[in-house]
Parts: sequence; structure tokens; C-alpha cells
Amino acid sequence: MSPRELLVRWLGVGSVGIRRTISRATRTATKRVQFSVAGVAVVIALLVVVTGIGIGLAAGTTVYDDDVDYWIVPESDGERSTLLSTDQPQFGSVHETNDRIRGIDDVAFASPVLSEVVRIEIDGTSEYVLAVGVINSPDLDSVTDVSTDGLSHDDPYHQSGSDDDEWTGEVVLSRSAASLLEADPGDGATINGEDSFTVAATDEGTDSVGDMPIALVQLSELQTLTGGDEHDQADQFVVGTNSPAVEDELAGIYPQSEVLTRGELTVSEAADSGLPLALALTALIVSVSVGTLFVLTTNGLEVVADRRQLATLSALGVSTRSQLGLVGTQTLVITGIGGLLGAIAGLGGIRLVNYVATATVTSEPIATSHLLFVPYGLAAALLIGLLSLPVLLVLTRRVTGGVP
Repeated sequence: MSPRELLVRWLGVGSVGIRRTISRATRTATKRVQFSVAGVAVVIALLVVVTGIGIGLAAGTTVYDDDVDYWIVPESDGERSTLLSTDQPQFGSVHETNDRIRGIDDVAFASPVLSEVVRIEIDGTSEYVLAVGVINSPDLDSVTDVSTDGLSHDDPYHQSGSDDDEWTGEVVLSRSAASLLEADPGDGATINGEDSFTVAATDEGTDSVGDMPIALVQLSELQTLTGGDEHDQADQFVVGTNSPAVEDELAGIYPQSEVLTRGELTVSEAADSGLPLALALTALIVSVSVGTLFVLTTNGLEVVADRRQLATLSALGVSTRSQLGLVGTQTLVITGIGGLLGAIAGLGGIRLVNYVATATVTSEPIATSHLLFVPYGLAAALLIGLLSLPVLLVLTRRVTGGVP
């Protein structure tokens, strides 16, 4: 048989197999075919969702909404966390720089952030907490998810220079810090031996960094306690804006600095660790494995249920090879349709994941959505079909009795 004749023969077998699959899906075996397609679709949908999350972690996925936050941080060697940078390189002259940032169009608020571990004593109870120094402003609602409502605006002690009358001594404690220190608003507090502080407020919200106790204070006052006032130092800046164009201007504020969105900041450690790649690869392996087992089970039952029809085809002179071609075509068509539907459903699942994430735990999406996930899901489904074929073809040959 010439190559041309062989090609025509297999195109005919494929065409018959497709029509047979359509007939079974719409008439003779509707529920079984729909169940097989649905099973593959579910597996591929989960694969697309998990892959989207993995890529989102690696790429630092963000969208520009009404509260886009940028963080300016020193360039890192990747060995320290940029989230709580108590031992990283620091910026200098931060009050002056903060005024420059506030002067940029479309910037709603900006503040340097200094983080230091300090010892706080209140009514005889003494504990170590993370002190966070900020410059409060009307639009700065919270830092590390602790409300700034108890802090005066514009860092009065820095504005007054050495005038002790402007020392505010204001402290806002997170929920866990207030519970640990058994503190209430109005209680006097001693921080690193300085007893001129007062608990201005306690935040009843949810702590953002696990259960770490956090105390918000005025930036210049924390600098005075920790020695950062000599060079006016801070670890990073937080900037609030509704314009993504601001990012380019922020990039030129300091040399050897990075401008990160909140989403990029929170995923940087995960991205550096290789977690996103491991997550996506594991999802592919698990999905292909589970999908292959599912297709083997459902399509294997299909072959057994078609025993009489296959025997009839053998009696009519249809060779075993052609029957194997029909079963193979049916398997690939079913897995292909399931993969296409699953990929589309997976894109919808990514939207749902991002909606739930932004409504509950983060201000930005955590998963990437892209139309390339459709061919990716389809390819994964066809791979499942191809891996299932050898066992299904052996089963078909046994059912037909190997009639030539």
C-alpha cells in the first residue's frame, strides 16, 4: 500500500471515528461521553488555575485599581526579607525625600518606614515588639495593617527640630501587641528606656504579619531612640497613588533602589525560592496522572460496553487495526473537547480566585490569566489521551479477539 493510499485510509478511519464519537455523544451513549468529557475538563481546569497562580507568584501579578501602593526599597542580594528589613541598607535624608515624593503629581500619600525591634514596658509588663516609624498623613490609613489613626500628622517632632514640647510620644499597638502587653489607650509606655510614650490607640483589626506584635510610632521619635536621627534614616518608603505612571518617577528617587508594587513585594520571597515553578510542574504531573487514570477507567468501560458493536464490525470485515483507529480517535476527540472546555473553565476559575483573594487577603490579584492557557490546557488533555491509548488499544484488541 502506497503512502498516499495509507494516508487516505487513516483519514477515512479518523473521519468515521469523529462521526461515531458525535453520534455517541448525542444519541447512543450521551451520559457516558459527557461524563468522560466532564472528568477531563475538571482536571484541566484545576491545572490551569494552579498554573495561573504559580505564574502570578513568579511574575508579581498586579492590576491598577483605586489604591495602588508602591514600595521603594534598597536593592537586595536576595538573602534578606524586604518585608521586615531591620538589617538591610537604609536610605538617608528621608524626610526631605518624602517631601519630594509628595510633590509628585497623583501621589496621594507617602511615608518613609523604619522598622526596629524594641522593648516596650507598660505597667510592669515588658516585651519585645516590632516598632514601625512612619510619617502619618490624612490618606495614610494603615501600615502593616495597623491603623494610623492615633498618630499626629506630619511627624511634629521633626518639624520642631529640638523643641521637646513637640515630642508626641504616641504609640499605636496592634491587636497582638496590646494583648501581649495588656495595654489600653491612655497607658504610659517605656520604649528602650524612654518613658515619655503613651498608648494613643490599640488596633482591633487582624494582624497582617502572622501574630507579630507591632507598635506604630512617629518616625523621628523612633529614629531618636535607635540612632537613626543623625542621618535621617529609614528602611523603605510606601507610596499611595491611583496612577501607574508614578512608578517611573519613583525609580529615580534613589540610586540602587527598587520600586515594587505591594503584590511584587509580598511574592518576592516565594519567587526567589522557586516555589512557582515547583507549583506549576507539580500541577502538571498530578493533572496528567489523574486525568490518565480517569480516561483509562471511563474509556475502558466504554470499550467493554461496545463489545457487541466491535464484534459486529469484525464480522463485517473491519480489521482490528481500523477498530483500534476508531477507539483511538474517539479517545483523542473526547480528551480534546474536555481539555478545551476545561481550559476555558480554568480561565473563569482564575477570575474567581482573584476575586476571592482581593476580597479577603490581598489588595491585588494573585493569579495570571492569559489566552495561551487555552492551547496549554488542550495540549495537556491530548497528552492525557495519548498516554491512555496503549492500554485502551490492548483492551480493544482483546475484546475484538484480534480478528484481522
